[in-house]
Amino acid sequence: MSTALRRAVLAVTLLDSGSLSEVETLDIGVLIPRGPGAWPLCVPWRELVAAGGDDAETIAPAALQRRVARWMRLRLHIEALFGLADSRDSAHSKVLSLVRPRGVPVGHPAHPGSAWPRARVLGGALDLGLAMRGVDDDGRPDPELTGLLPQGVLAAAGIDTADACARADRYLADMAQLAAERLLRDPSAVLRPLGDADVPTLLASHRYREVLLDGQGMRSAAIPTLRRGWLDLGRLDPAFVPAAAALTDPDERGFPRPVLVTADEVTLVREGGNIVRQSLADPVPDKQHRPISRGA
Repeated sequence: MSTALRRAVLAVTLLDSGSLSEVETLDIGVLIPRGPGAWPLCVPWRELVAAGGDDAETIAPAALQRRVARWMRLRLHIEALFGLADSRDSAHSKVLSLVRPRGVPVGHPAHPGSAWPRARVLGGALDLGLAMRGVDDDGRPDPELTGLLPQGVLAAAGIDTADACARADRYLADMAQLAAERLLRDPSAVLRPLGDADVPTLLASHRYREVLLDGQGMRSAAIPTLRRGWLDLGRLDPAFVPAAAALTDPDERGFPRPVLVTADEVTLVREGGNIVRQSLADPVPDKQHRPISRGA
């Protein structure tokens, strides 16, 4: 057991204001109280090792604490769903009905680590994994949100992960098809979520990317937040994308720079240049819709 992981568990118990503040640490794992009349939930250390990920020794302590706390809250939430069901089969079906797909930009602060993605979109900018309707990205109950869900949490709760992945794939296919039809009706529309699939999640769909290309081999897109994206960056201020990303809450942030999209890849453009200076140096057109003349 790593020292970093034990410190993370201790920090969670000291800083949490909910049920995790009463976690009891044992040699076999941790005990999480579940309220009057219910036995505490035992989460073995091997699960918390999986929660921390392969990079647990190298990531920031706050990020490791977040992963561990998320795992424990999700385990507690799923056990609560089981407690409300009439039978184990109905509980199993209930949990599966809440599973969703989720696309997360690589490097996003809420990313659960290298073991979370079910698939990595070519280009190295976008990972695709699972999420759960009814919780936030930290595993706290919220009926309006869809939070990140490591597959290991489902396996630990006795949920069929193959069935969960199949349901997530069907949901993504359905939402991507509807979003593609919306885009076909109005190619100039702002990219926005559909159902429980935000913009990066839709972008993880091959079908959605094909329609987004509109017959072109490659297309640029600005997606500074999880819920909004813009195409045809020639019509945007060059400073818009990094400024919008910087002003967005880190957990709601999309890609910090524009992405290049093909049918098979999503690639983040390289860093470099002073786009703010470039934007400020551009002359203002004499009249609306008249092309800018930069001179020699």
